[in-house]
Amino acid sequence: LIVADLLPAGFEIETVLRTADGAISGGGGGAFAWVGEIDRPRTAEARDDRYVAAIDVRDETVTLAYLSRAVTAGEFVAPGVTVEDMYRPDVNARSPAGRASIAPAAIGAGGRP
Repeated sequence: LIVADLLPAGFEIETVLRTADGAISGGGGGAFAWVGEIDRPRTAEARDDRYVAAIDVRDETVTLAYLSRAVTAGEFVAPGVTVEDMYRPDVNARSPAGRASIAPAAIGAGGRP
């Protein structure tokens, strides 16, 4: 399956999280253990406007993760995630769109955020 998560305007991807960044079965884990166990996709890419991954799935849940950061203040549409089987176009899914609000940085003493 191909997973494509389009980013809202005003966001960019910092990094794609790896299996070692998540929780490890039996306890412990990486810096993002709170995400849970992160599965290893066949490939994962952080593009300018989206996260794209290729995964093999049968009847199990898969957890993929990436970090993004806000770079522009404003109100933005958060497009939904799409999942498509490359060889069976009738197998696909789409999540609903949402909204993202980024407040401008507060100006502190000396005119600096």
